[in-house]
Amino acid sequence: MEQVFPTDPLLSQRMDHPPLPPGIAVLPGTDVEAAWERFYPFEALHHLHEICNPMRHTELAEVADVLAPADDLRVIDIACGHGDLLLFMAGPASIHGVGVDLSPWALLRARARACEAAPTGTLEWWLGDGKAVPQQAQWNIATCLGASWIWHGFAGTARALAGRLRPGGRLAIGDLRLRRNSDRKHLQDNRAPQSATPTGEEQTNALSELGLNVIAEIVAPDEAWEQYHETVIASAEAFARDHPDADYRHLATAWMEDFQRDRRYLTWSVWVAEKK
Repeated sequence: MEQVFPTDPLLSQRMDHPPLPPGIAVLPGTDVEAAWERFYPFEALHHLHEICNPMRHTELAEVADVLAPADDLRVIDIACGHGDLLLFMAGPASIHGVGVDLSPWALLRARARACEAAPTGTLEWWLGDGKAVPQQAQWNIATCLGASWIWHGFAGTARALAGRLRPGGRLAIGDLRLRRNSDRKHLQDNRAPQSATPTGEEQTNALSELGLNVIAEIVAPDEAWEQYHETVIASAEAFARDHPDADYRHLATAWMEDFQRDRRYLTWSVWVAEKK
């Protein structure tokens, strides 16, 4: 669940980072040094996560199963985080997968995990903004879990992924939505702007308006939310111990307080749909 944090103006003066491995491709227009800096706080709050969204292996495996990966299919995961979804799909099938993320920290971990797991097929890692991925219908599976901000919301994300899918291809979008019978007026603008938080019906309508067949919704249970929150706090605590000049525990606490406050009105789920 990617979140953009404010940039620390002193960070570039004190931050040290590893080199970007040659195996990570850089998309056009990407400021690599700025990306290291911008996503340093995200690294602090997520370096202990295996899955950077409020999901457990159970839900992620279900998403991968519904997407139906098969040998030789072309798969792209935009905002891939630590590569968890691609690795799930590359286990049973020899896919040609690409993970895209704007955080070089996340891609370092994704690449290392892929080398250790030795999946079948091929996996590539691209550093850059998801909007820089060519708008061509060349993918059999296209996913974006927890980063709808790239295209300004769920509907924009659905349109972007559908435009990159081949006929018969499947997409998956993970995003917040209002719980059933919840009212937008209860949401706090600093965490979930009322205008940007759709209902489940509005999400399915956005998919249907693009001519997509909705296949499934996989909803994150409360236990997955709790696990995600606890790992954010633990990550920040561990990072502050190891990096005394980079204490982001206040960000972790504020972010989690926002989620805990709004969670009674919000849930997080993954929609899977197919292009006709």
